Amino acid sequence: MRELSIQIKVTPVSQMRQEVYRFTADEFNFSPVPETSEAGRCLNCNKDITIDLPPENVIADFLPGRFAIVEFTDTRHRNIQIGERKLPAIVSIFPNLNSAMLKIECKMLKSPFL
Repeated sequence: MRELSIQIKVTPVSQMRQEVYRFTADEFNFSPVPETSEAGRCLNCNKDITIDLPPENVIADFLPGRFAIVEFTDTRHRNIQIGERKLPAIVSIFPNLNSAMLKIECKMLKSPFL
């Protein structure tokens, strides 16, 4: 488990209104969970993160879920990337009253910490 920066960068794989979306999150930790499936060993990188409420048009863009690459930085200023172009994460945003939930769904073949 690693402590991470509260700044999250989301880069969509396909064309969207912005090339990069930036969000500010509450403090969170991230620890991928090893899994075995029919396809072999992988790391489950699913994570729900509470973020500041983004504008309505951004929520509408991500409500159905979008393929994207999610990046954040740890306390040692190393970049951690969830998803890649060939196997992106699915990112959704669900609004609450004063905040929103950034839902990341991704299975990776290698650790995002490498």
